[in-house]
Amino acid sequence: MHPMLSRSVRLTIGALCSVLLTAECIQISQAQDLTVEDTDPVDVIWFPNPPYAMNEKGIPAGFEIDLWRMIAESRQIPYRIRKADSFEDLLAAISSNQADLAISGVLINENRSKAFRFSFPTASSDLKIYTVNSEEPTAVKLLRVLFSREVLLIFLGLILIACIFALPVWMMERHRPDLADKQKRHQLVLILQKTLLLSTDHTKRTKTRLISIGSLFARVLLTAYFASYILKVASSEQLSKKQNMIEEINFETLKDTTFAAIPGYIQTSILKSNGAKTIACDVAETCIQLLKTGQADAILDDMLTMQTTLPLMQGAKVSAASEKLMTLFMAFAISKDFSKDQRSLAINDAIARSYYDGSHAKLSRIWLRP
Repeated sequence: MHPMLSRSVRLTIGALCSVLLTAECIQISQAQDLTVEDTDPVDVIWFPNPPYAMNEKGIPAGFEIDLWRMIAESRQIPYRIRKADSFEDLLAAISSNQADLAISGVLINENRSKAFRFSFPTASSDLKIYTVNSEEPTAVKLLRVLFSREVLLIFLGLILIACIFALPVWMMERHRPDLADKQKRHQLVLILQKTLLLSTDHTKRTKTRLISIGSLFARVLLTAYFASYILKVASSEQLSKKQNMIEEINFETLKDTTFAAIPGYIQTSILKSNGAKTIACDVAETCIQLLKTGQADAILDDMLTMQTTLPLMQGAKVSAASEKLMTLFMAFAISKDFSKDQRSLAINDAIARSYYDGSHAKLSRIWLRP
């Protein structure tokens, strides 16, 4: 081969090798950068909202907290977590991309979907109206039943049965051998006891047995009357509760009602449009406190949150005053920047899979028990 030709070939091959080496170095550098980006910890922000997120002795806990830990561990997603100062700060951090993922049982609605993204739903609950429990104490209810006209009639019936049936039986059988040695009052008490306890084995003569059988029918009728009265009282109380619930959500009576509600519910807007006043509150504890102090007449909140919060607050005699108004769906709030990250897709996939592999049901039994 010609020396000049061989030299040019060598230079060409060398140039190609340097280009290929440079391109390979660039690809390696890009791969390294991608790896570094993928291992950046996810910035998680949370705010207490039982049972979805709770503060247990300074440690985050709750249904969504445990669900996130399970996802992060199984998908090997590193993260750092911090607590927001308020629910509004939590939403603001996600809206402004200052945090990647928010945990606080955030309600899915149209307005929030414009500011950030939502994950696959993590939980569902029912929206209800809650008011101060105005029911009478059990002791007062019992006294009202005992002194009712029906119970007095029952006692009168017992007295008539004793006079019409028990006394004649005693008059005819008090001289028999097994009663002769007893005092008269003991004889009478024994006959009364046998008579009022639906028994006929205390009679020995045919006449007294016929009287005892007649008293048995009278006592059965009296017992049936008493049972029907108790059923009537129970059913009327349930009907009264149902009627009270219907009256609580009657829009015609809402103009004089002040509701404590967490912002974001569609029903809050409906209440406002029907003349109701609303006071915004961050969490259920604040809403309940507004109700206890008389600043609000009712609370608009989800059932799971109220069921978890009420036992934690002493002296909060609050109960549901309406049936289910609507179904609520909660989810992780995801910033728009993080929604483009592949890990957000992995989080959605993990939440969806948790419904089928039993892990969601397991966490629900721990945190979402009714």
